[in-house]
Amino acid sequence: MPETAPEADANANATIPARPSNAAGFYMGGSGRKSSSNARINEILENARERAQSMAAVSPTNRSPSAAGSPALPPNSALKPGPVNEDSSADEATGFISHTPPLNYNSLNVASTATSAPGAHKQSSRSLRQRPSSLRNSNNNGNGNVPNPETNRQAESENETRSWWRRQADKFQSIELENKGSVARDHLAIERTFLAWLRTSLSFLSVGVAVTQLFRLNTSLESGNDGGKNSSRNAATLRHMGKPLGTTFIGISILILFLGYNRYFQSQHWVIQGKFPASRGTIMIVAFVALAIMVFTLNLHQHINNMAPSIELVDIPTFATTQLALLDRELQTEINETSILISNHSPTALQRSGLALVNLIVSGQRTGLGGRTVLELSPDAATGSSDELPEHGLRTGDIVLVAEQPAGSAKKREVKDLEKKGARGVVTRVTRGWVAVAIDEGKEEIDFTGRVWAVKLADEVTYKRMNWTMEKLHKMNESEYSSFIRVLFGLSSPSPVAADLAKDEDVGNLEWFDPTLNESQKDAIRFSLASREVALIHGPPGTGKTHTLIELILQMIKLNQRVLVCGPSNISVDNIVERLAPHKIPILRLGHPARLLPSVVDHSLDVLTQTSEAGAIVKDVRSEMDTKQASIKKTKSGKERKAIYHDLKELRKEFRERERRCVSTLIGGSKVVLATLHGAGGYQLRNEEFDVVIIDEASQALEAQCWVPLVSAKKVVCAGDHLQLPPTIKSINTKVKAPVKDGSQITKGATLETTLFDRLLALHGPSIKRMLTTQYRMHESIMRFPSDELYDSKLIAADAVKQRLLKDLDYEVEDNEDTNEPVIFIDTQGGDFPEKNEEDDKDTPKKGRASLHGDSKSNEMEAVLVQQHVKQLVGAGVRPEDIAVVTPYNAQLAILAPLKDKFPGIELGSVDGFQGREKEAVIVTLVRSNPEGEVGFLGEKRRLNVAMTRPKRSLTVIGDSETVQKGSNFLKKWMQYLEDNADLRYPDASNLMHD
Repeated sequence: MPETAPEADANANATIPARPSNAAGFYMGGSGRKSSSNARINEILENARERAQSMAAVSPTNRSPSAAGSPALPPNSALKPGPVNEDSSADEATGFISHTPPLNYNSLNVASTATSAPGAHKQSSRSLRQRPSSLRNSNNNGNGNVPNPETNRQAESENETRSWWRRQADKFQSIELENKGSVARDHLAIERTFLAWLRTSLSFLSVGVAVTQLFRLNTSLESGNDGGKNSSRNAATLRHMGKPLGTTFIGISILILFLGYNRYFQSQHWVIQGKFPASRGTIMIVAFVALAIMVFTLNLHQHINNMAPSIELVDIPTFATTQLALLDRELQTEINETSILISNHSPTALQRSGLALVNLIVSGQRTGLGGRTVLELSPDAATGSSDELPEHGLRTGDIVLVAEQPAGSAKKREVKDLEKKGARGVVTRVTRGWVAVAIDEGKEEIDFTGRVWAVKLADEVTYKRMNWTMEKLHKMNESEYSSFIRVLFGLSSPSPVAADLAKDEDVGNLEWFDPTLNESQKDAIRFSLASREVALIHGPPGTGKTHTLIELILQMIKLNQRVLVCGPSNISVDNIVERLAPHKIPILRLGHPARLLPSVVDHSLDVLTQTSEAGAIVKDVRSEMDTKQASIKKTKSGKERKAIYHDLKELRKEFRERERRCVSTLIGGSKVVLATLHGAGGYQLRNEEFDVVIIDEASQALEAQCWVPLVSAKKVVCAGDHLQLPPTIKSINTKVKAPVKDGSQITKGATLETTLFDRLLALHGPSIKRMLTTQYRMHESIMRFPSDELYDSKLIAADAVKQRLLKDLDYEVEDNEDTNEPVIFIDTQGGDFPEKNEEDDKDTPKKGRASLHGDSKSNEMEAVLVQQHVKQLVGAGVRPEDIAVVTPYNAQLAILAPLKDKFPGIELGSVDGFQGREKEAVIVTLVRSNPEGEVGFLGEKRRLNVAMTRPKRSLTVIGDSETVQKGSNFLKKWMQYLEDNADLRYPDASNLMHD
């Protein structure tokens, strides 16, 4: 620096009067301005200096503690003049220069006001004892307020010797600080910051609680809401996302409260040390949480849209309109298919395919339920030596056309006029020797004197009832929707059910009719009783679903509830009737059950109208009608016949009126009424009310069919397995463009394969479902693959069945390689067992005409393997009636048909037709074998699930692993499982040909 700089500064300040210094470093400005106040100030300063010197001579233990918040300076340093530094402040108006050294928070007392008053000294001493020893020692050392390292080490040592809980308790004691600006501001700022954290935490908590409560509310649409569909979707979004979303917000509130709590004490600790923490981690956590919330919010709408196909909501009129369109397409497909087949194939070929029964005569005629004429059709003795019916596909409930059988060259020409000349009817009973058909009203006068045949037709009656139900739903006003209907369409949430029903006061202490029920069955029954609107019982194969339903029905009767039990087929309903009958409860079976056991016949409406006291009023009319029916054949005169038909017409009117009163009395006195789904739409139940509707095999029924009994119901319990085959849909394209309503439309097409069970499970989730987990059918090795791949490994084989084999049957069976293995895989890989397309050798349709089996497949070499294995099983002692052969293809069944002659009692069936059945030994022939790896509908896992879960003790699979494993990932895993766990065999095609 230049030497002239000081001189320059002196010259520059020459005009400023010199600042005489005094002992305190103060200067009073003005030209020689002396005043009494100046003298007084000097006197005060001199007294303070003397006092400080005297206090320095006193022992440290006898001195008062320094004022809280005082600068950590030696006693006399504050009173000595010093040079003005950059941190000094000069008040030019007063001439005061103040030195402001940085605050040392180590010098702060826990509770002190630092006054010279005796009371203040006493208070300070008391507060000093309350604070941590580390702070006491730091302020009571020999150097005044300035701590030294030795003192700090002593304080730390003393603090460590104190108990842990004592040290923690010290942290929660209040800290009283001097009311000095910088100290108060720092600590008040920390407290305000914590309150901000607390407010934020409470805000998130409030949002979480609000969303969670909204999840529990039954949201519904208000009438007149223009955005009804959108409102329904929003309500569903709250129900499906509300609970996890609310839980997320509550979790965030806890996190923020913890961060604020930690931040408060951390900041206070560092401020006391004279420092201030600049947060990084906390800010990063909060920023991350905020970012996660924003990303979640932005993706929530897209996420819901992606879920839309499984939880798609439509308003009820749109649903009904869509179902009507789908049903119409399905009906037209059935009608067209039947018409084409009848027109292009001979009656014999139709019988082989299960679509007709030929060479029949009318062997009897009587009056059935409702006054309908029932024809008994038996084999014509002139066409065969047996008095039993040949193999056919007619079943109870089928709609058939009875007409004179065309003969000779007139076959194809007259078939087209069958419906005009014949009579429609429903098959009411099937026996080995005859088939009973109830003729439709108005066709009773047709006289079948020659040879007749019965041809299966589309069931238009069932479709009419489904259409009537859908039209009723469509016409309903929103104000007419019951709480039950609102829940089933997602307009309201199901009423909540207690989590632990075993401890529930209503259903927790049930007295079981069957004490052998397992825990999953008991839980399903409790849940079904406790649910107010809907309950689903998921019954995988062999888990005792029907057994569980029987107990549920008995418990409902005990609770004085009236129950309507339905199923998609007569077989499903009759199975329940048979099991309920021994319990001696008032039950009534509507319709015409097939092959009724004696214990079941007594409960059918047809029998009760004849045998009960209520049926006495119709008994005499029925007897008179039967007499008239019998006299028709004896009368040759057309005039007399006409008179008889006129009398019958009048008798039918009287009969129906009396029968209606009789049926009303019988139904009203029955606690349990059973009927098929479409049968529940008959006139008999029009004015009846039931507390609960139970639908067995709900996963095999069309949803429109289920609504026939549900349209006026209060509660439903659906039992089924949505992982097995859905109802058979014949229409080529089951997807229909959704009808437009108010400018909106369903985003994706609907399908009849979506059952009520499927839709409710997708709509409300597993909270409305209970699964049966203990299975009583299959050997553990047969059960393992479907359990792991389809049922989340939840199935457990009961001890009684888990290790049983064919050699353990209750009759004598050899112990060999075929009877001591639960799973056998005969692998035909290598190309020596090729498949082929089905051909009707005797009745091949021309190009463009429909095939009897469609595009079915067959495999003759596999059929040979089946015959060989059946022969080995029967040779080992297994009875043919305990063996079944199952295949996905009807053409393969046709090739296997001779097995029934070689092994009487053996059962052959398609996978679709064998659902719900079981046998001791099941042989599954997969048929498909081609270089391209094409498997067709064999790749449908639900179809395979049915095939592999039919056997009890032995499952034999015959197929080409190279072809099958290419079909789907599920098939690949199954082939791998068989290779790893089954008794693996590789047949030699050349040896089979020689055999």
